[in-house]
Amino acid sequence: MLTLAQAATELGISAATLRHQVQGGRLTAQLFGKTYVITTEELARYRATSLGRPGRPSHRSAPPSAR
Repeated sequence: MLTLAQAATELGISAATLRHQVQGGRLTAQLFGKTYVITTEELARYRATSLGRPGRPSHRSAPPSAR
């Protein structure tokens, strides 16, 4: 089991980002007191499925240089 802070350090992102992922249902975590914890399996699943994807999709069909 890892805290969100530990998982964030391992992933190279902020703990706040992971909290938002938990609140949005994209990351499964348990709340113990005031601390969220996740399993190493959930961390591996999140790394494989969510990292490297852009946060918001672009509404443009092509970059400005290609127009």
